[in-house]
Amino acid sequence: MTSLTREPLAADVAAQLEQLRDIHLPDAISWWPLAPGWWGLAAVLLIGIICVAGLEIRRRRSLKYKALKELDQLRRGKAFHLSTLELASELCILIRRVALNSAGGNRFASTHSDAWGDWLAASPNGMPKSIAHYIATAPYVVGDTGTERLDREMPSLQDLVGATDKWIRRHA
Repeated sequence: MTSLTREPLAADVAAQLEQLRDIHLPDAISWWPLAPGWWGLAAVLLIGIICVAGLEIRRRRSLKYKALKELDQLRRGKAFHLSTLELASELCILIRRVALNSAGGNRFASTHSDAWGDWLAASPNGMPKSIAHYIATAPYVVGDTGTERLDREMPSLQDLVGATDKWIRRHA
């Protein structure tokens, strides 16, 4: 067996080895300035946020949103303080405003009572006929005789508000 022994290095090789330095790593990569891909992603996100905000503003300005918000206020606040007949009158006013503000709504300006109820029930996706007639005739009830007739036909508050909600969602 032979043993490995080190021979002394030549003087010039030893001098060269002394001049060697450790490997120096480059400086850490900075996060700023961003690469072009990140700028593109930021632009796409900004455009997306602007579009979503614009659509939300447009939705909140819509007739349907405003009508449903007013219906919700009626449902929460006034429904507890109003009789069924008074609530039906408020709902009739709300429905008429929605119909008048929708396309071609001027043709309903002079319609009232039974004709208005028939239209509410007969329109595409209309209300149930009994609820439509109750809502349509409620604002015109005068005296006890009209109240008696409507009391026999009186639907529940939930039926009135539910039918109005569906009608607004379908027609506004």
